[in-house]
Amino acid sequence: MKTLYLILFLFFSINSFAQSIKVKESNSDFSTAQNVNALVVEIPYVSQDFIEGKIKKLFKGFGKHKVSKKEHVAMMVELKDFGKMPFNAYALSSLSNDQLVSVRFGFDLGGAYLNSKDHPEKYKVIEKIIQDFASKAVKSWVEGIVRDENKRLNNLEKEQKDLVKRKEHLEKEIKDFERKIEENKSSIKENLESQSAKKNEIETQKKQVELVEKQLKSLR
Repeated sequence: MKTLYLILFLFFSINSFAQSIKVKESNSDFSTAQNVNALVVEIPYVSQDFIEGKIKKLFKGFGKHKVSKKEHVAMMVELKDFGKMPFNAYALSSLSNDQLVSVRFGFDLGGAYLNSKDHPEKYKVIEKIIQDFASKAVKSWVEGIVRDENKRLNNLEKEQKDLVKRKEHLEKEIKDFERKIEENKSSIKENLESQSAKKNEIETQKKQVELVEKQLKSLR
């Protein structure tokens, strides 16, 4: 599946993909409020677990972070573009019907949840943060795929080199065996010639022994 995601992603450049990310507004429920305004973004290609890790990192960047019943919470967040008024942030991820990871963000400004109508300037700031979050998440996901595929390629190339080395080793063994066989054949030939010569020496010696024994008997 990762390879399929990568192939699909290659149809898009990082810049064009970032431009295609849309943050939408929708009513949603959070632990502290129901049916309030939320900023929703759908993120393709990635897994939900992967996005959960990215939300955690984002909210830790906001400040104090906790997770309760799969809801990410950052309390008393302060952003330079928001002035000195802190806010609370909430996020929940889920899988849409077409298997896209959907993330719902809620921002409690203190009595009201962030929305484009009542807080246009602050909305633009948060919208940009969410767009950057989504595009960087996909880029990081694809980079991970590329690393995995390169690692697999490196492993395959290493296995290929090992196979080549094994073949070379076996071929060397065959040559060594062939050389040894030729040496043994030559040694066998020399051995047979030595056996033949030794038999002749034995026969000569037997005759010498017989001759000496005859001489010994004649002296008795």
